[in-house]
Amino acid sequence: MKKQFSFLLFALLWVSAFAQNPNPSAAIDVAIQDVMSGRHLPGLSTVVVKDGEIVWMQSYGFANTDLETPYTDTTSQMIASISKVFTGIAMMQLKEQGLLELDEDINNYMPFDVEIPNYENMPITFRMLLTHTSSIKDGNALDNYYNWNGDPLITLADCMERYFSPTGQDYNPNNNFVNHPPGSVYNYSNIAVALEGYLVELISGMPFSDYCEQNIFAPLCMSNTHWFLAEYPNLNMLANPHDYYAGQYEPLAHYSFADYPDGLLHTNVRDIANFMIAVLQGGVLQNSQILSASTFDEMFTPQVPSLDPTQGLQFYKEPFQVSSGPIELWGHSGGEYGISTEMYFDLDNEMGIAVFANGENYATEVVELLYDYGLTLSTSGVGNPACGVLANTEIAGAITACNIFPNPSSGICKLSFSGVENLPREIVLTNLCGEQVMRVFTEEREVSLDLSHLPKGIYLCSIKAGRFVLSEKIVLQ
Repeated sequence: MKKQFSFLLFALLWVSAFAQNPNPSAAIDVAIQDVMSGRHLPGLSTVVVKDGEIVWMQSYGFANTDLETPYTDTTSQMIASISKVFTGIAMMQLKEQGLLELDEDINNYMPFDVEIPNYENMPITFRMLLTHTSSIKDGNALDNYYNWNGDPLITLADCMERYFSPTGQDYNPNNNFVNHPPGSVYNYSNIAVALEGYLVELISGMPFSDYCEQNIFAPLCMSNTHWFLAEYPNLNMLANPHDYYAGQYEPLAHYSFADYPDGLLHTNVRDIANFMIAVLQGGVLQNSQILSASTFDEMFTPQVPSLDPTQGLQFYKEPFQVSSGPIELWGHSGGEYGISTEMYFDLDNEMGIAVFANGENYATEVVELLYDYGLTLSTSGVGNPACGVLANTEIAGAITACNIFPNPSSGICKLSFSGVENLPREIVLTNLCGEQVMRVFTEEREVSLDLSHLPKGIYLCSIKAGRFVLSEKIVLQ
């Protein structure tokens, strides 16, 4: 179903799902909403980390325009090619363990040989995969690997065999490779990064998704970060990709592709903040270390200056125009059907910025805006809370539900809570202009609200208990 929203409903609906934004700015809110309106982005989530802390975190708009589900700081979405960064980190972990060498022939580990036609005697190395210089090309067969409603229909191993094995059903020497020696040209390749993930699977002896969960996501408290839809207990936790046509938004189904290590990861800004802090702290978050500082330094170093001076190991440098002039930031962006994402690092100022949108157009101006604002912000010096506080599973257990009845309501409605034992609750009601219209404190498990004095319309009800927040919609009619 397609739905058209007024500017008031679309641009001014914003909800922050955890503790309040540490450095709110009405001017930045308006500027970001202007970008969303101009770029036709139904929902957008932003975070800035600096010196080991979150200094900005704010979400706007809708995760699903048909359901009018607010996009919050705990809403996960597909992050497209930013996923490649995590695939590269998994490979570099194996390199640190001495299980591979970057300039080693990948065929030492493959069950079948991957070779560039006409250059069969020239090896493809891990470094070539990490720098898009392997001469592997995205062929038309990649379209066959999509499942437009649900998780992948074939395994990563099957996908790789079909595409790369000379006996595979999708093997095509002209479509799947460029006619140049490996290591001689730069050619951005999604399927080559999927091959990285498959190599991680082969060398580690674990399914690639499980390897990442165990060695990256769990150590960084990224409890709402997963490769597959089946790993989420409720798909309403995810923002739908959106199409925009003839002035209307249309939510798309949650889709996938079998070459998933190149772009299928789902996460939210709260989780990605943990990751960015770890990267800026030399791979460390709390008591966990995913990579050494020297390995991250190597990943942020140009690897093939004669072919592409901006390309590191999976990360690359991107130009931006900020108030001080042109700059370059290390990071990665991502784009898929109904998805656009950006994540970048200012290594000198120990600052990271992520912007996730469930629409196809990039919000680069938001990255630049938040970069300028981030430079002005000071940190508290307390750092990030411990993992147990950050974990989304704890939030799910702490606030399991708020039942609102009747809803829609003509005046009196009752709220009943599940979870959050022994914590006082603050109930805040805001209208679609972001104005607070009611605030109630209670320690009871049920509370009645008299809303008869309020105009008819949609209101956002935030139930806060300690650091935890649950947001619900109330309709007055």
